[in-house]
Amino acid sequence: MLTRTPDRESSPPIEPNSSPGKRSSKLKKWYIVAAVGLLNGLLLFLVVNLALYAIMGAKRAPTPTLTPTEHLDRDRLQKAYPGWREEDVKDLLNETRRGGNEFEYEPFTAFRERPFRGKFVNIDAAGFRLSKDQAPWPPRPGGTNVFVFGGSTAFGYYLPDDETIASYLQQRATTDHSSAPMAIYNFARPAYISGQELILFQQLLKAGYVPQVAIFIDGLNDFIFADGQPRFTGDMRRFMAGQVDSNPLENVPMVRAAHWLSDRWAKPKPAEKVDYADPSVLDNVIDRWLTNQKMIRLIGAGFGVRTVFVWQPIPMYKYDLRYHLFLHSDKAFAGFVRGEYGYPLMNDLWTHGQLGPDFLWLADIQKDKHENLYVDSVHYNAAFSKAIADHIYSFLREPPQQAQTKDGHRSDLPQH
Repeated sequence: MLTRTPDRESSPPIEPNSSPGKRSSKLKKWYIVAAVGLLNGLLLFLVVNLALYAIMGAKRAPTPTLTPTEHLDRDRLQKAYPGWREEDVKDLLNETRRGGNEFEYEPFTAFRERPFRGKFVNIDAAGFRLSKDQAPWPPRPGGTNVFVFGGSTAFGYYLPDDETIASYLQQRATTDHSSAPMAIYNFARPAYISGQELILFQQLLKAGYVPQVAIFIDGLNDFIFADGQPRFTGDMRRFMAGQVDSNPLENVPMVRAAHWLSDRWAKPKPAEKVDYADPSVLDNVIDRWLTNQKMIRLIGAGFGVRTVFVWQPIPMYKYDLRYHLFLHSDKAFAGFVRGEYGYPLMNDLWTHGQLGPDFLWLADIQKDKHENLYVDSVHYNAAFSKAIADHIYSFLREPPQQAQTKDGHRSDLPQH
């Protein structure tokens, strides 16, 4: 019987690497290579991000600055805070700004200072900053309670609790034994404008906290926020429009570094020119403040509150900038400079008796001061805060006068 021999040429050759065991070994090898590469990539990503985080953190942290545009060296800090230790000055600056996290949301007024306890800065949960010999909260009925409203200058930015305008008012009242004791509460808040002060005044009255006197220290911020919209309004508008950036990668150091490099390499956009002397803008600011003043005055009268309106000094108006420790030209004040053009208009209203007998003009009390009066571009030092408080206290000691006539003019207004 014949046996057929298999045709070797007709059968496909068997590849040595085609066995299941060897294919599995090859896949395992590629898996190890990929895993090691991925792990090395993740480690490199982590190391680079940690390095960038340390570099960016070091650039942000070292020396606190009084404003984002000013760089304070040790010499100027010592001149601004004579007799202070450098460590205490830095603590004061850090407690004032608190890493940019000093604000929290508040209904109607939009924002307020967070409650805080520090070495130099203390904010009560009721929304006021503590002063020296601070009276308890709530105010005692039957006493002479005084609420102070205003912006960061009245708040006492970069000053300790016992060197603010409100604190010096409290000290004057405490040492004046010829008058009834006063309890001062500092409700001034950084970046506040007169419209927010009006709302805060209303909210306090509605809550049952009715002072005998309410003092409003204004001038600077209403000209800075010339459109009458509070700070953070743009953020709120974008949030309501659903434009909030919620990308979790935005805070990754490598992404932030990429944005930084892109900004550095991109051609700078020409700065938008702003006419700070635009008469229409200045008139709108003043008209808005006058309207707020009228509403505050009427509300105060309805609750039996004596209202006092103080027009504050600013460095751009009747002050020799050669003595300013930080800025020596009005051009360096940027958006703050609008007050330089608006203050003369307010001065015309005051000299013509159109601001009422409850109005105190302090805008030019620095015209003969041949010394530094500021701890940064616009915030008062302790000595100037005390001088302002002395003027206000003297005005408070004067008997309240009748309200102005309907046309806004009086011939018997006191000249200060």
